[in-house]
Amino acid sequence: MRYYLFSHVDCTKSSVCGCAMLNPGWKHMSRTLENESVLIIGRKNSAFINVDGSETEIKPGRMVLLPADRLHFGSRTIETPVSYYWIHFSQSMETETERRYFLPSLMDEKEALTILSSPAIAYRRLKDSIILPEFLDIRSPLPVMNLCASVLQEFQNPTFSPLVYRSLVLRLLLELSAECFSEEQPFQKDVGAPSLVRKLILILEDELSNPDASVKYFSGRMGVNADYLGRVFKDAMKISLGKYLTGRRVELACSRLRETSDSIDEILTQCGFGSRRQFYEEFKRVTGRTPSAYRSEAASIGINSL
Repeated sequence: MRYYLFSHVDCTKSSVCGCAMLNPGWKHMSRTLENESVLIIGRKNSAFINVDGSETEIKPGRMVLLPADRLHFGSRTIETPVSYYWIHFSQSMETETERRYFLPSLMDEKEALTILSSPAIAYRRLKDSIILPEFLDIRSPLPVMNLCASVLQEFQNPTFSPLVYRSLVLRLLLELSAECFSEEQPFQKDVGAPSLVRKLILILEDELSNPDASVKYFSGRMGVNADYLGRVFKDAMKISLGKYLTGRRVELACSRLRETSDSIDEILTQCGFGSRRQFYEEFKRVTGRTPSAYRSEAASIGINSL
């Protein structure tokens, strides 16, 4: 696995993004982007791309990184319709005479894994930088998918705000960086209370459609005291279990509103909401929009390719 160090992340900029909808027979062009890297987040089916001599599969829930100044090209034609999000980004700073770009640097794998093994080491070593691998299978893809959708919605917004757009892209990079840390720190998560919270989150993900899911329900399944479970979860996640569960249900609803033609009544049932009123109230509280408005905005996102 190759790892890349991105410095001056606070200077991140993005020139363009999109959602690729590709038909069988397509193959990515061969090119090298001098200053910009590309993030790809797979949505549907698979495509294969060669990055600097290494073939990587783009597939649902996987991030693929195309680093700046490195050759990439499609290594096979696709056989089924493929879809993925893509975002061009760079780190740069303007001086009086020029724009200076900070290109990602290839890291020694052992050094990268050492940094990713410990938040304390990362804090000392990374400062304003992040590490991203050449590809990453995202454990919880829904939040990342929703961030990608938000990035595209802002980019296509008639009242486009460069500040909001930039902050969303930066948030996406930080989310992927956090996913990278969680991937490389399995042992830290399996000790004491963090192990309990991790187990709870895994159970919760399978119960999003269950309207009876609650602190009491989860405590019964896990055989622990409900007050203790709620307290441990809030200490670890900095949010109550109830609010976290509602937020994940809304994120799932956002995905269903974007990706399916199911009715709103069908979606609220699929996402574990007990009533239409509850669904509308929680959805608007979290997203600031009604489900219908969110679906309309998502449908207006431009569809294009790399």
